[in-house]
Amino acid sequence: MNLLPQSLFGRLMAGLLAVVGVALLAVVALIVRERRDVALWTSTAWEAADNIASASSELTTLDPDERLARVEAYRAQRRPLEEHRRQPPPRKEVQRIQQAFAAKIRAQLGPGYSVTVTNARGRWRDVIPLLGNLRPPADGPEGGGQPAFRSPDNWYDVTVKLPDGDDIVFRTRAPQPGAPLPKHIFFNLALLTLLLASVLYLMTRSVTRPLSELARAADAVGRGENQQLPERGAKELRDATRAFNTMQERLRRYLDSRTRVVAAMSHDLRTPLTRLRLRAEALDDDEARTRFVADIDEMSRMVTGALNMFKGLNDDEPAKQVIVDDLLAAIQTEFAELDAHFAIEGHSNAPILGKEQSLKRCLSNVLHNAVKYGSNVVVHVADGDDLVIAIRDDGPGIPADELERVFEPFYRVEASRNRDTGGTGLGLSIARDIVQAHGGSIQLHNRPDGGLEAIMTLPRARNRSAYS
Repeated sequence: MNLLPQSLFGRLMAGLLAVVGVALLAVVALIVRERRDVALWTSTAWEAADNIASASSELTTLDPDERLARVEAYRAQRRPLEEHRRQPPPRKEVQRIQQAFAAKIRAQLGPGYSVTVTNARGRWRDVIPLLGNLRPPADGPEGGGQPAFRSPDNWYDVTVKLPDGDDIVFRTRAPQPGAPLPKHIFFNLALLTLLLASVLYLMTRSVTRPLSELARAADAVGRGENQQLPERGAKELRDATRAFNTMQERLRRYLDSRTRVVAAMSHDLRTPLTRLRLRAEALDDDEARTRFVADIDEMSRMVTGALNMFKGLNDDEPAKQVIVDDLLAAIQTEFAELDAHFAIEGHSNAPILGKEQSLKRCLSNVLHNAVKYGSNVVVHVADGDDLVIAIRDDGPGIPADELERVFEPFYRVEASRNRDTGGTGLGLSIARDIVQAHGGSIQLHNRPDGGLEAIMTLPRARNRSAYS
């Protein structure tokens, strides 16, 4: 499953919010680390680290006997270290403090030394206790006894491995961890996130809204509508909108000029066709006259069909809520008067936004073919996300390689249909144009048990946005 949003707006918002979220988490982590480091190095840990580093460096320069004597002297100081009983921090926090403590000492000692920090274990006489400046006693041990060792978690043993392999163990009081984060910081971060999300929403919406309008306008242009978009937004979006408006205007002028030319030619052909018909009627040869008249009538029907098609393409009928059930019932009554019958199954759940006369013309064209070339015609209506109208007949069907070509203007499949049709081959072409103008599609299928099925699909979601 693709978890990313499908829209550009959703993906931009998700990406920007993810970046903001990661940045805020990083800020919180840095705050926690800095508070821990500040608490660590403002305590006695900083002084202890300096003492451990200086003592380890000094011991490295001594020969074994001198080193042993110096270590014993350090141990013999027996400085009174005050025991502070306190609640130990959580284990993970202890590990972080120990790692930071060890890193500080390693940084001061340089390469060749190994530093390990653990909770205090063992006897005091085996380690070098630290408090204040570490220096060898001048005249033997200085007074004071060893501290009571009741809370080992309050002490750290720092083991320094010298370059020659000797281990020196120092004991120091465990640094106090930093104070926990105040609870109100999370409320402040949540408020900051909300403010950033609001700003990001407005910014992202300003980028994606012109693109959404451009997509809707392109879809409307595909249905023959004119959509002039305002040029707004970023420079690239304004350039794209300007190019779209210019392309749309050029395309409209081109189609208008071609439509006017063909419509004018079709209209002007009526006069010579009328003269030809009059001259054909004057022929003495009955057979020749009949053929001439039949050809002239066919040409007249083609001219009339072309004019009707151009009229349909330039239809300015307003869109309104259309109840398809009522539309089919009206067509059924009109067909019954002409002794052409079909049955209706199913029903629509709600009106659909569209051009009523155009939809009626579309359905009538397809139903006319069905009742002409077949019998037992059934119209099945199924409603859901799409309004689907299936028109089925039990006629001879259409060869598979001709199923798409029949939508071409003036194309007829006479080999598989009755030759005495009287049609011009424009009915299905007009029907497809009307369905596509409503954002839908029409397809033809040969039924397995014989006959043809025409399926018209009108998407409701796209239909609503098409005329909004």
